[in-house]
Amino acid sequence: MATFYIELKELRKSKGISLEQIHDRTKINIRYLRAVEAGDFDILPIPYLRLFLRAYADEIGGNADRALEQLDSFLGTSASPISSMASIKEDPIEDVEITRLDQLMSGYPNQKTRQDLIKAGVLLIIFIFVIIISQKIFNQESSAVISEYGAMLQNHTQIISNEDLVSGYHQDQFSEELLPTDPPFTIKLIPRKETAFSFKNGVANPISYRLLPDVEKTLEKFKTRSELLFTHTAGLSIFINGYTINTQGHQHPVKLTIKPTNPPSLVIQRYRPLQ
Repeated sequence: MATFYIELKELRKSKGISLEQIHDRTKINIRYLRAVEAGDFDILPIPYLRLFLRAYADEIGGNADRALEQLDSFLGTSASPISSMASIKEDPIEDVEITRLDQLMSGYPNQKTRQDLIKAGVLLIIFIFVIIISQKIFNQESSAVISEYGAMLQNHTQIISNEDLVSGYHQDQFSEELLPTDPPFTIKLIPRKETAFSFKNGVANPISYRLLPDVEKTLEKFKTRSELLFTHTAGLSIFINGYTINTQGHQHPVKLTIKPTNPPSLVIQRYRPLQ
């Protein structure tokens, strides 16, 4: 029988879901997604690993609870830090609540039935309280993961639009070159500094992305005229079908227009702020 993380990877592939798609929706670093699929669980502390595994399983339509149980079995760890409700015995708070509810239900004809209903109500209250506390703990752990491991960062890089170019910038340089490759095009972006960009494919509305240092982004297999508008290209390596695009590490907005005509060409426009 295949190891559970291999089964999860096969489930993802069978549904045609890429790691980049999971990264886009969850903002979990692709490095950690690959580690989960490879069974490289030493890369993260257990609480963070459990959070990432749950998010991954949910995104591919898997059974998140079952995946966490298999992880605990694989690592030999405990499934939950919260004690079972079955261990709750006599509690002074419960006694007080029973007394109060008993007074409210004193007119009920069957004392045993009344006591059973009261105890069930108290247990329900305690159960709801535990759920609320658990949710708060989960949210705190999620915040810690986001802060320490960069799975989802508060990113203040401004995304530039075509309207921003018209109102606040002027074109500084313009060049057009033939592309030594044919469609479909695949674009790989490797940032060494934080930046952002929008991608417009054909007549579709632009989609905005943020790039974090050393987190690669790939746009795969498109054939129509496309535009990429970067906030800046400083420290950014751009490849189209493996061909290196030189944007001169521009500190201001850069627009790339890919024309899939015969022969294909690339227009590079560099902008500077209005004085």
